[in-house]
Formats: sequence, structure tokens, C-alpha cells
Amino acid sequence: MIHPVGIFVMMQIIWTSILALWVVWFVARRRELEHLTTQLTPTSPPIYDGSLLILIVIGIILLAILGAGSIMLFIWGQRQTSLIQQQRHFVSSVTHELRTPLASIQLAYETMTERALPESTKQKLLSMSRIDIERLIRLVNQILISSRLDRGLSMFQDDIEELAFRQTTLEIIHSLTHLDANIAGRIELNGAENLTWRGSKNAFNIVLSNLLENAIKYSPMKSNIVVTSDTIAGSLHVTVKDQGIGLNKRDKKKIFKMFYRSSEVTKQAIQGTGLGLFIVKTSLEQLGGTITVTSAGHGEGSTFKATFPS
Repeated sequence: MIHPVGIFVMMQIIWTSILALWVVWFVARRRELEHLTTQLTPTSPPIYDGSLLILIVIGIILLAILGAGSIMLFIWGQRQTSLIQQQRHFVSSVTHELRTPLASIQLAYETMTERALPESTKQKLLSMSRIDIERLIRLVNQILISSRLDRGLSMFQDDIEELAFRQTTLEIIHSLTHLDANIAGRIELNGAENLTWRGSKNAFNIVLSNLLENAIKYSPMKSNIVVTSDTIAGSLHVTVKDQGIGLNKRDKKKIFKMFYRSSEVTKQAIQGTGLGLFIVKTSLEQLGGTITVTSAGHGEGSTFKATFPS
């Protein structure tokens, strides 16, 4: 099946070629047309007096404007279609993300209420339910945060404090053990032991937790994740490097857009909402910081570098 973009491009090429052939033919036969007109109406002046060329140019310009308008309309339609598809994927992903922990909580509740269980088993079920509840809370928070950031609402003006980088990072890593129980053993922290930075703790938690969550989800199990930190002129620079699926050139341009998920992620059916990196970029922009990504391509991992201004 031919892609709509291909059909549109072919139509434009055919249309432009016909227009060009007509102009070439008309210019080449101009004198013959003048002579024929003179023979048919001897008393009339030649049809070509210079103004005809101006009319042709004006016509070509108008046709070019019409063609450019149709191209812009087509591109806009394609973008709207792509956005609708991304939103559908988002709804499907969120539905799955909600259903899994809810089903787990329901099963734990029914097991505890309908059976006589040892205390150790009850505690285990309660612990599992707590993890699922925290997962639901994180998902809801992701949606609420992305909604606020998308509307340009300020979020990080009232929580400025002095942060100990290593301690705060370890707390974030501990909060992600639901993704990998051995995550602490996989993450390597590089940087000064006593590194501190004055800024928004909420923003730092949001950005680093999302970057680490992506690194965990899109990397092979037991692969290393390297977090490097440094301060330059008062700004905090944090790099998160993974050994995951990597990014191609197209993905690197679009990865920070709301709802966007790469084709490789979709192909491998890796769960996610497409909000994490949008939240990272928008949060840092609100602070006056930056986020960049580099990747050698598919299967080569990715490196995200975030800059937090003081």
C-alpha cells in the first residue's frame, strides 16, 4: 500500500511537470501563434506585446502559491493525524498502566479477605499493594504535571533549597525499585561525594526520576547506567548514560514532544505514556535549564545531559 505522502508528492511532481511543459511549449510557439493571429485578423495587433509575458508570470506565481498552500494544508493534516494517533496510543497505554496495578490490588484484597492467611503472607500482599498504589500515584502525578506544564503554569518557584546531590539521587533510585529490585547495583554515580546545588528539589526529583526510569525501562536487565554530576558556574550538570535501545536521527528530534514514542519502543511493546521526556524538557525550560540527547543509533544506548541553573 502506497503511503499518502508518496501519492501527494507524485501528484505534485506530475502537476508541476505539466505546468512546466505548457510554459515551454507556449514560449517556443509564441512567434507561430503571433503569425497565425496576424493572418486570421490582419487589422489586429500581434497578441504578444510584452504584457502577455507578465500575465504568464503572474499566473505561474498564483499557481505556485496555490501549490504551496495545498502542501502546507497537507502537512498540517498529516501532523493532526499523527497527533491523534499518539493520543490514542497514550489512552491505550494509560489504560494498561492503570489496569495492571488495579488488578493486582484487587487480587491481594480478595485473597486477604476470603482466606485465612499466615501473617507473613498478609504482610507480603500488603507490601505488593503498597508498591502498586505508589505506581498509580506516580502515573496520576505524571499526567497532572504534564497538564500543568503544557499550560505554562509555574511549578518550581517555592521550593528552592540546598540539595546534597548524592543523597537526593539515592532517594530517587530507591523510589524506582518497583521497576528493578536490583537497580541500586546497576547505577554508577560519578562525581564529588559532597556535591551540593541550590535549586528546586521538586524539579530535580521530577527530571532525574524520569531520566532514570527511561534508562531502566529501555535498557537490558543488569546493564549499567552511569550518572555523572558536576557544577559549572553555579549550574548543576547531570548526565545519564544507558546501554539501551538507542535513538535514530528522527527520534532524537521528536523524543521530547508530548505523547511521542519511538517506533522501536512500540515494536517491542515497552509500556509507557510518552510523557516523561516532555515533562523533563518542559520542567528544565521553566527553570531556564536545558536537556540534550546523543545516541549512536539503534542498539547503541543513549546519553541525556540535563543542566539545572542555580
